[in-house]
Amino acid sequence: PISPAAAPEDLLVSTSSGSIRGFHVPAGPSSLAAAFLGIPYAEPPLGPLRFAPPRPARPWGGVLDALSHPHACFQPVDTMFPGFGGSEMWNPNREMSEDCLYLNIWAPAPRPKTPAPVLVWIYGGGFYSGAASLDVYDGRFLAAAEGVLVVSMNYRVGALGFLALPGHPEAPGNVGLLDQRLALRWVQANIAAFGGDPGAVTLFGESAGAASVGLHLLSGGSRGLFRRAVLQSGSPNGPWATVGAAEGRRRAARLGRLVGCGGAGAGGAVTNETELLSCLRAAPPPQLVEHEAAVLPQQGVFRFAFVPVVDGEFLADTPEALLAAPGLHRLAGPG
Repeated sequence: PISPAAAPEDLLVSTSSGSIRGFHVPAGPSSLAAAFLGIPYAEPPLGPLRFAPPRPARPWGGVLDALSHPHACFQPVDTMFPGFGGSEMWNPNREMSEDCLYLNIWAPAPRPKTPAPVLVWIYGGGFYSGAASLDVYDGRFLAAAEGVLVVSMNYRVGALGFLALPGHPEAPGNVGLLDQRLALRWVQANIAAFGGDPGAVTLFGESAGAASVGLHLLSGGSRGLFRRAVLQSGSPNGPWATVGAAEGRRRAARLGRLVGCGGAGAGGAVTNETELLSCLRAAPPPQLVEHEAAVLPQQGVFRFAFVPVVDGEFLADTPEALLAAPGLHRLAGPG
């Protein structure tokens, strides 16, 4: 039987966005966790907001029932081995939509008497796939066993998250990383209401999620939003993790030509940004996903089409240069 007494008031939380009601979930033979699933942290990036930096979610009236995982962001689905658990476990387990910018929180139940450490998870998937709703990312057990709060967020992937026309305010690139940053800002503003310590936030991720963590470490606009970082099987200076601004523009133009847009010339030149963006915004998301991989200059085992770009804004320089710069605070793990 589940023994801890969890007060119902632990499940109704007041935040800067509005009131949120969660629910209790079993987290082991004798443990509970409080779960708050599908909290909007950004406005849905629809229509003119496709490819654009995220905007904070508008506050809501009444109580938001945070009882189920939201949509997954658009991405390809692996159909090579139908029914095989080893591949199906990574496929999105929720309907896909551009309206996908939500976060989830798991907290110990009952609520900790003193502010608890916070772990914020960023999923991997080559910057073209992944979803916070996957069963392997359920944070209830970690929250209950370690007495910490676990947060995960969806962020845009593929062309919808990383198509780049650097310098253009409506499609600057790196908006998937900006989604992550906006979620981190929401955590800083609100996690105390759930029993978490905003001064003890650890950012952790795996593969492209680890590269994302590393890029936040190297980005001045992100560094103050977390205290510690864990990079699992990924690095910001991997050859697959970033591209230069010129290559980012070439891939955007190539995608435009593949879906029949104007504004893109031969050889990857962008001839009319307004025309190209207008057409790409009107294209059905599955069409963009279908053609993403074809923008690569050459196919490779570990190359991804739309990834973070060295834009001079989120990333002031290449990861290699930023890692070598004097003054970077380095942390080394045991070993």
